[in-house]
Amino acid sequence: MKDSPKQFATVLLSLSLFALAGAIVYFTYEMASVSKQIPDILVRIDNTTEKIEPIIDEVSEIVDLVPPILKEVEATRKLIPPILKEVEQTRKMIPPILDEVAQTRQQIPVVLKESEAIRGDLPAVLVSVDKASAAVTDVAQQVEKTRPLIPKVIKEVETTRESIPGMMDRADVLIEKARVAGKEASQGAVTGFFKGIILAPFALVGDAGKSIIGLSETEAKQLDETDFDLVEQVVLELLNTGVKGEQRQWENSGNNTHGVVSLINIYEKDDFSGIECRTLELKLYKNDEEMQDANRAFCKDDEGKWDFAE
Repeated sequence: MKDSPKQFATVLLSLSLFALAGAIVYFTYEMASVSKQIPDILVRIDNTTEKIEPIIDEVSEIVDLVPPILKEVEATRKLIPPILKEVEQTRKMIPPILDEVAQTRQQIPVVLKESEAIRGDLPAVLVSVDKASAAVTDVAQQVEKTRPLIPKVIKEVETTRESIPGMMDRADVLIEKARVAGKEASQGAVTGFFKGIILAPFALVGDAGKSIIGLSETEAKQLDETDFDLVEQVVLELLNTGVKGEQRQWENSGNNTHGVVSLINIYEKDDFSGIECRTLELKLYKNDEEMQDANRAFCKDDEGKWDFAE
């Protein structure tokens, strides 16, 4: 029994040696298998080495590019704060822009309403344009009718030029008489006398001056001589030099009266006489109230004076 542990240890040692021998055999077998794969592994390593070399070159190029990229990134970082600041300012501007847009939206209905009103006025505007075109045509026709009279007018102008010296002599005589009359008459009478001298070649026939307005005797008593003189002066200006549609205004503050005279038509008395006629509209106001609104027609007589049309 004393030899049993020793024998057991001997058996274990033998088994261990046997296991070690088996392991060595298996290792040798595996090493043989590995040794067979070594050429293939070496080939793969060579192939991998060939692929790694261009990658290393490319990596080297990339490494060379890193500093400028980092520099550009740094410059970009420096630009970020002002960009953020500008964005912040833009954000602050958005609310007032939105308010303005809201106000604009509120005005759109009003604008659309005004546009609709303008559209409604267009027909009337077009009618006015048509009337204006008709008036232009009328004026053109009147101009065309006036052209044959130009030689006659030129002849009358020449005749008038020839008579100017005699008229000047008469004017000197009249002025001398006016000086004498000035000693015996008031300032208003002298003024009226000179007015007669100036307008004599284009005077109204008879007492047409006081009949121009067409007032009744009772109404005429509300006017004074200055009113009649002013009306006559404005009427003569339009009869002699006015154009169709022209207006002249007068005012007598001393009598609180004023008026408007409009030349509304120019025509010939008939197709063959060549006598010029004109129609005036006379409006008279007293204390800002209308006293009269009437149309009066005048034609020239053989002496070149204006008289009421028959």
